[in-house]
Amino acid sequence: MSLADDQGPSESIFDLDYASWRIRATLVAAGFAFYLGVFVVCHQLSSSLNATYHSLVAKEKVFWNLAATRAVFGVQSTAAGLWTLLVDPVLAADKAHAQQSWSWFHVATATGFFLFENVSSFLGFLGLAVNLQAGHYLAMTTLLLEASTPFTCVSWMLLKAGWADSLLWKANQWLMIHMFHCRMVLTYHMWWVCAQHWEGLRGTLHPPHLALFLLGMSLLTLVLNPYWTHKKTQQLLSPVDWNFALQQPRGPAPPRANGRVPLKKGQ
Repeated sequence: MSLADDQGPSESIFDLDYASWRIRATLVAAGFAFYLGVFVVCHQLSSSLNATYHSLVAKEKVFWNLAATRAVFGVQSTAAGLWTLLVDPVLAADKAHAQQSWSWFHVATATGFFLFENVSSFLGFLGLAVNLQAGHYLAMTTLLLEASTPFTCVSWMLLKAGWADSLLWKANQWLMIHMFHCRMVLTYHMWWVCAQHWEGLRGTLHPPHLALFLLGMSLLTLVLNPYWTHKKTQQLLSPVDWNFALQQPRGPAPPRANGRVPLKKGQ
C-alpha cells in the first residue's frame, strides 16, 4: 500500500487509517447513508416546490429522485476521475498497485452508493474495499464514467417538465451525447491499461473479482455504451421519455408536447 505518500487534494479530509476494517466499513455505511439522504431530501424538496413532480406517477417519482442522486454521485465521481487522469502522479506511476488515501475514501463511499443503487457495481467496488493490495487507478477511472449522469438527470427532468423545445434542453442533450462518446474513449483507455498491466492485475485482484471486472468492461464496451449513445442521440431528434415509453397504452398515440402526453379533459 502507498498510503504514507498520499498527496491527495486535501490530506486533512482523507488522512485516515484505511488498513482498518472499521474505518472502511464506516465509510461504506456513510456513503450509503449520504446518498439515501440525498434521495429522501430530493423527494421532500420536489414534493414541496416542484409542480412537475406532482404530475408524475409513483415509478416516475422514484426515477426522478434516483436521477438526482446519481447526478450528485456523478459530481463526486467526475472529480475523483479527473484528479486521477490529470493531477495525481502516484496512481499514474503504477496503475496496477498504487493507492492513495483520497482514493480509498472514494472507493469506500462509492461502495456505499452502489449498495444503494447498483448491485453489480457494488460487488466490484466491494472487492476493492476489502482488498488492501489492489491498485486504485482503474477504479477511479471507472468512476469517471459517471460524468454523464448529471447531464442525464437534467435531460430527463427538463423533458418531463415540457422543456424539450428549449435551447437549454438541446444544449444539455448535445453535452450529454458528447459525454457518452467520452465514456467510450475512456473505456478503450481502460482496456489499454489492462493489457499493459495484466500481470499486476492478476497478482493483486482475486480471480472472481477480475472476472467480474472484465465482464463489466466487455458489456460496457460492446453493448451498453453504444446502445446508450445511440438512444441519447435518437432522443435529441425525437424527445421521448424512453424509460417509461413502454408503459403507454397500445393503439394510436395521442399527440405529445415535449415528450409528455397531454392530460385528457376532466383530468
